[in-house]
Amino acid sequence: MNKRERFVAAVNGGDVDRPPCTVWVHFASDYLAGDEAARRHAAFVRAYDWDICKVMHDYRYPLPPGLETLESPGDMLRFEKMPVTSRCYVEQLKLIRTLRADFGPDMPIVDTFFDPFQQVLRKVGFSKAQLIYGNPREALHMLDAVTETACGYMHELKQAGCDGVLYSINGAIAPPGDRGIGDAAFKTFLRPFDLRVLEAMQGMVRILHVHGTHIDMQRVLDYPCEVFSVSDRLAGNPSLAELRKLTGKCLMGGINEQKVHERSLPGLREEMRDALKQAGKRKFIIAPGCTSAPQTPEHIWRCVRETSRAFASAKP
Repeated sequence: MNKRERFVAAVNGGDVDRPPCTVWVHFASDYLAGDEAARRHAAFVRAYDWDICKVMHDYRYPLPPGLETLESPGDMLRFEKMPVTSRCYVEQLKLIRTLRADFGPDMPIVDTFFDPFQQVLRKVGFSKAQLIYGNPREALHMLDAVTETACGYMHELKQAGCDGVLYSINGAIAPPGDRGIGDAAFKTFLRPFDLRVLEAMQGMVRILHVHGTHIDMQRVLDYPCEVFSVSDRLAGNPSLAELRKLTGKCLMGGINEQKVHERSLPGLREEMRDALKQAGKRKFIIAPGCTSAPQTPEHIWRCVRETSRAFASAKP
């Protein structure tokens, strides 16, 4: 199978020669033009012959002019829908188009995107969450503007030749976990906007990255997506075997992203074999549960690649 065939089969539950395997790291490339950032991604993918070119989205959502953070409810009323001519979108779309032209049609290309609530906090600071929760009228105006902008970007992303989006959400993190979100806040400030963005992604493969630890999968099992990505190896999260009982959709994970850079090779192989045993050969993409440390040494990633190739001999 070529890479696209393997990816499509895994997502749709078809027969695969082996589960596709991919890894991604932050290149901290937001100071670069999109075509230069694309070259860094392409070099990493080619070095290890990953089955999916999963790219980072390091260009952050721009705040209204003159705004550095949120100091008052009125600051949230300054947000308006933005055109995709803003630099953060222009350069990321350039990145996607450059990769598509470079790799041709057989390489699956998957972008990364963050939920609207998270996009705001990544610019104003996560300490501002309580200000948002405490001022729903202004907050909903802001989140609506960010969501409308996101939906416009999804349309352009499809035109750029992107195959899928890893959509990172924090909404399933339950209290009292770090950055835990209560049910009422989730239903008001996250879920409605998640659903709008996921609807706009329709036509691409939607990989729901249920980010964080101590996650409540029941909150998001009905989200419209084709793949669930979870840090299944982290404490407080469901295992791949438990996820298999919760959903019939394709699963993505199996490798502990927090420890992979310091693992012994036999230990890493055993973790990957255990992941295959839990998830099965079909409807499975083997990958770290989230972004991995950029200092992870070459011998680790080569072991991941070679071990994943050995899964071709595994029974379905």
